[in-house]
Amino acid sequence: MSFHNRQVKDPIRPQVTLNETTLDYVADLKFLGIHITETLSWNIHLQTLAHKLSKVAFMIKSLNEILSPYMVRHIYFTKFQAILSSGILFWGGIKGDSRIKVAKVQKRVVRILAGVSSRTSCRNLFKEFKILTIASLYILQVTCFIRKHCKSLEQNTQVHQHDTHRKLDIHVKMKNTETYKKSVINMGTKIYNKLPGFLKEIDDIRVFRKKLKTFLLLHSFYSVEEFFAS
Repeated sequence: MSFHNRQVKDPIRPQVTLNETTLDYVADLKFLGIHITETLSWNIHLQTLAHKLSKVAFMIKSLNEILSPYMVRHIYFTKFQAILSSGILFWGGIKGDSRIKVAKVQKRVVRILAGVSSRTSCRNLFKEFKILTIASLYILQVTCFIRKHCKSLEQNTQVHQHDTHRKLDIHVKMKNTETYKKSVINMGTKIYNKLPGFLKEIDDIRVFRKKLKTFLLLHSFYSVEEFFAS
């Protein structure tokens, strides 16, 4: 596999030989449960993910009729959310129809847990059942990743000496490629910088994660853009 931009008309597809055997070139592959394509598109992964989650949604709907609400909610976290969280650090910040499809499956399950109609708004239900939306799950994971590795990233004070209220934020590098803009480092840095000051002042990573989760449960963001606009 050779990674390249989708706009490249004639991408280089190298011929690799191992032990006198020529390896077949593939445009996509599955690695540790994540579907990776040569153009770094997440459509195949999200389509597969939506299919898996739909199966779990049907299982939860069936069990909802015979198990207690506590047990069904427990199944949501151990089965549905575990699958949903796989690789979300990489694809959670993107837009598109495939991501919307995954979000619809999650909302369907939340409505099943609440026993309400398909037209009922889910925002308050996420709060009631203490379930993180896809956007909130992504924000939680990418922010904790940045927090864990922030010592290796530059702060604004290391780049300039201006005494601004953002001087302790992590410096955002200006690059024009879409791949970098959607990267874990770039998106994570921007999200981390947007966090309320009281969260960034917490030193203990475990306390930081707990407080951040509480903050995200309180707001139930449907998108990263909604978080930035808050």
